[in-house]
Amino acid sequence: MKFVTVLLYHKSWLLEPTRMLMLLRILIFMIVIMGIGAHTDDAFRQAQPTERPFQPVNLPTATPAPQVCPELENPYPQHTVVADINYLAHTVWVQQRIRYANTTGESLTQLVFNIEANRWQNVFFLNRVADNFDDLLYTLNNKRLVVDLMDPLPPNCVTNILLEFQIQVPLIGLEVYSPKGYLGYTDRQMNLGHWLPTVAPYQNGEWVTRPPVLVGEQEILEIADWVVMLNLVEPPPNLVVAAPGQITQISPTSWRYEHHASREFSLSLSDQFVLHQAEDEHGVQVEVYCFNTPELQPAGEHALDVATQSLSVYSDLFGQYPYERLVVVQGDFPDGMEFSGIVYVGDAWFTRWDGTPTSYLTLITAHEVSHQWWYARVGNDAAFHPWLDEALATYSEYVYLEEYYPDLRDWWWAFRVDVYEPEGAVNSTVYEFSSAREYINAVYLRGVRMLHELRQDLGTQAFFQLLADYAFNQADRIASPDDFWHNFTPEQLELTAVTRSRYLRPETNN
Repeated sequence: MKFVTVLLYHKSWLLEPTRMLMLLRILIFMIVIMGIGAHTDDAFRQAQPTERPFQPVNLPTATPAPQVCPELENPYPQHTVVADINYLAHTVWVQQRIRYANTTGESLTQLVFNIEANRWQNVFFLNRVADNFDDLLYTLNNKRLVVDLMDPLPPNCVTNILLEFQIQVPLIGLEVYSPKGYLGYTDRQMNLGHWLPTVAPYQNGEWVTRPPVLVGEQEILEIADWVVMLNLVEPPPNLVVAAPGQITQISPTSWRYEHHASREFSLSLSDQFVLHQAEDEHGVQVEVYCFNTPELQPAGEHALDVATQSLSVYSDLFGQYPYERLVVVQGDFPDGMEFSGIVYVGDAWFTRWDGTPTSYLTLITAHEVSHQWWYARVGNDAAFHPWLDEALATYSEYVYLEEYYPDLRDWWWAFRVDVYEPEGAVNSTVYEFSSAREYINAVYLRGVRMLHELRQDLGTQAFFQLLADYAFNQADRIASPDDFWHNFTPEQLELTAVTRSRYLRPETNN
């Protein structure tokens, strides 16, 4: 009680009765508390709860109703891109927004993108991944970008993803490990092919990314819609953009492109392009961009003729060309390359053209144009089933010659196929070869032999009807070998059994 005594005798309290009364109240309260503390804890341990007159009930927990999304009007991914291109510095700054509709039938916690540009070092630099509100967690490993969604995405529902990145366009080199020419620059051209991320296909419960290798191609691409705004930063005089789609010029240095039902959006730029253009029989605008060397212009005109003619014959045989324009570009790199609505034909085929149709300029132009059906319209797994586009595209060269240069049919077999004495299974994957020559021999060249023998087995009319049905039934899809053979009737499968067993692996036969 020493503390209390000190308080009682503090002279400031003795002088004020009100404070004295308050002090007494505090003293009484402390005595009560101290009395309670004098009891042992046993008094509390011995206390037992009384029996309740009612039993507790389980109260319902408030759970959010599952999100139900309406049927989708447009299930394709929709890409909206703003790209600032500095041609002289070989850099591109990109904002890419992807509207993704979940058509998998499952609730998704992640989205996966394939980024071909990131297969090479110091080319692709990712700065940001976000949704409508927040930055998102992600992992980027080689070509595969895995994005963690903030909330699960139910079936048929839509989310929006923002990607911000920079492309440092690499120099096109001749070394085997150099970046491919469709994504690179030289002193007279910059090519942007497979530069934009695409949503990975979702198959059998998994997002599909094929490992990159040096032989062949490994892309597997879904159909998407693209709206791309290109802004040229400090461009040199006479810089020309060669790109597919519907074009709207916004300013002297800005263009807007709309490219619908396309597997990707690709383009080429040069300050040395000359444009050759024509219309095919179906009203499609065909444009050939070649370099401005005077001696190249006849080759440019020949490439235009071949592109226009082949586009017409393929449209008649395989179905309508899916776009309003077709762009052909002289690529400052070897061979050629196909994209949706735009193709490259290698520089050497222009410079070596001898003025006759018996040339690779003729064949590769017809080949790349046919990829508008056997790649752009009907997709396939280029890594696991490359024959579905490459064998058909190579045989389409022969189809073009049959129509416009029938006297060259025997020449084509000798020049294009027989001289290489091709071997190997047509249904090989790209991962089975150590050289491009082995790959081409097996998949392309034995592939055309197989297709020609199928034509002989079935008859020309039935054969081309099967190709037209395949192109129609698998339009805008990723087709498999089973989808190709599904067009055959049981009788046709029996008629072609020997041919198929001769060219295809017996364990798969597809």
